[in-house]
Amino acid sequence: RHLHPGEKSFRTLMTMLRAVAFLAAVGAMMPLTHGFSLSRAVMPAARGLRAPLKCTSRAPLGLKMAGEAGDTIDFGKVGFDEATQLSGMVFQPEQGTSEPESRCRVDWDVRCEKALNDHINVEYTASYAYHSLFAYFDRDTVALKGFAAFMDAQSKEERGHAHEFMEYQNARGGQVVLKPVAVPEMQFSRVDGTSDALYAMELALQLEKFVYRKLKALHVLGEECSDPEFCDKIEQYLGEQVDAIKSMAEYVAQIRRLGTGHGVWHMDKELMDAAAA
Repeated sequence: RHLHPGEKSFRTLMTMLRAVAFLAAVGAMMPLTHGFSLSRAVMPAARGLRAPLKCTSRAPLGLKMAGEAGDTIDFGKVGFDEATQLSGMVFQPEQGTSEPESRCRVDWDVRCEKALNDHINVEYTASYAYHSLFAYFDRDTVALKGFAAFMDAQSKEERGHAHEFMEYQNARGGQVVLKPVAVPEMQFSRVDGTSDALYAMELALQLEKFVYRKLKALHVLGEECSDPEFCDKIEQYLGEQVDAIKSMAEYVAQIRRLGTGHGVWHMDKELMDAAAA
């Protein structure tokens, strides 16, 4: 049947009042940090029920959406190829807070602090490159498990070095500042016919030399800043890098001598046995 206009308005009013009561109950149960508000939902209903109900919410404390003003960190701009991975994820620190001064800082030059943070990034870059090599050799179309295990171990070692340098930074009273990690472009299908195993070992050799030169630069800086303790810390890694460079150079020489066919298969078996030992 057709409803009388007065009856229709009454039913509409009752429906809207039930909705308002439901929203009020939900708002009471939600944490205050969610910023749930019914002010815009109730007022239109009191003015004739002509505006639709809606709830407003504020971003949680410390977070802001991309595009808003303020000192923010946009995670969508850290260097990912696919911008949609972290788009809209923006961090804003709480206002009115400051980092307390370290109580263990003694003669820790700001130049050494910055240079050590840069080197932490170098170690992570080397780890990232080795991890990429691991992923390649672990593919079913490559199936060199020994090379994969070797590259995975190198990746973990470099990451371990980064972790140790972070601990040292904190021990000296500095502040760790991480940066985006870049990985060198890798082309396993070489136009000159070089095998993937030889290419990977040559790349590993260059990585170890790169890290070695960066460590030497840290040692020189430590001498300039008259920081013998820092120099002593770096010297612990210099000898290790020399041994790593020698090992990588030997692997390159062996692959060149044995060939890229059965020789690579035999070396892969030896690397696998060494990893399992």
